[in-house]
Amino acid sequence: MATANSLVDGIWPDVEHLFPSRAAHEIADLAAAADRDGQMSDRGLEVLRRIGWPGLAVPKTFGGLGASFRECLAVQRKLGAADPGLAIACAMHLASVGAWVEHHARQADMTWTFMEAVATQGLIVAAAMAEPSLGGAVNRSTLRARRVATGWEVSGRKSPLSFAACADLIALQFQSEATADEPSKMLAALVPRNLPGLSAESTWDTMGMRGAGADTLVLDRCVIPDPLVVYQGIPGDGHYDDMAAGIIWFCLVLTASYLGVAEAALVVTRDLLGRVRIEHLDASRSELPSFQSAVGQQIGALLTLELACSALATSMDRKESLHQFLAPALAVKQHAVEVIPELVGAFVESCGGIAYSRLSPLERFWRDAQAIRFHPPTPRPVAQFLGRRALGVNATLDLDEVSPSLRSERP
Repeated sequence: MATANSLVDGIWPDVEHLFPSRAAHEIADLAAAADRDGQMSDRGLEVLRRIGWPGLAVPKTFGGLGASFRECLAVQRKLGAADPGLAIACAMHLASVGAWVEHHARQADMTWTFMEAVATQGLIVAAAMAEPSLGGAVNRSTLRARRVATGWEVSGRKSPLSFAACADLIALQFQSEATADEPSKMLAALVPRNLPGLSAESTWDTMGMRGAGADTLVLDRCVIPDPLVVYQGIPGDGHYDDMAAGIIWFCLVLTASYLGVAEAALVVTRDLLGRVRIEHLDASRSELPSFQSAVGQQIGALLTLELACSALATSMDRKESLHQFLAPALAVKQHAVEVIPELVGAFVESCGGIAYSRLSPLERFWRDAQAIRFHPPTPRPVAQFLGRRALGVNATLDLDEVSPSLRSERP
């Protein structure tokens, strides 16, 4: 696996000790086949387990690698360059574990048992948050839970869900039914994948990120015992620390994954522009100012995104107030949604028709880059949240299409 030049030297730390280049090369060699087959690279995941990646963010005290947030992002960036689909699946695991790390740093409770199990047993965590009918919201669910003697009986579907078929643990969000005595509550639980009533359906057949393995989790009268419920709150409320931590980690881990895709695309673009000649000008495309400018315009936006992502992670590592970083993290992700697809598209166009061929990795990277538009919280609720925060209006990450002045006039 080739690497880009020194454009990002100094922006990201050296993480060779956490993610050796030989492992990255091994994973990269498997990525094209995973894309072709539309299946996650099981062998690539085994490479990650072999180097201890599941415990990357877990403190050494609990058997993990003890990487800082910034180091986690640097590793994720490297993984994104090797296998974008696997990196996106792994982003869900890393963000979940990262949220546990933030929680334990502020409230030393039994969360350490989850982290220790993940690190020492190489467990994989799936984050069952996304649903197709939420409009990009991240703290609501269409899964309804009914109170039973030992916990909550839940039925419904979570999709898409990376690691749906192979995760060891599932971080699951669901919502209780409102009763005469109690309003609906948002609940989160950490459940074993083999819990009765859980199954997976193979539904992931997409244009890009085909190796993400994001299938559908089906819950059929699945009873979740009370001890497995780790949070109860108000639907739509994103003001508590654990929710903020999870969103920040996910936004930045996701962005770092796509920064890796951009790096991989740049490597291929540099090679193609250096080799593809324009005969009547007797020059390669990389020697011509028009192509240099086309690439340079994209690199300017890319480096801005790289710097913002790295700097925000550095601030997070100082364990400052979480909520002051929520809006910046969402803004970084929002910027990535604009920068990454445009950058890869411009690279493909600069290289010409050869880059659109299935023979070129750029074709795969272009397809992979489109997926960034669909990860919750999606662009519309994020833009609404940022606008409201800027204007001093109450803001949540729910998509709200009714203005406050009209709400009371609803029939």
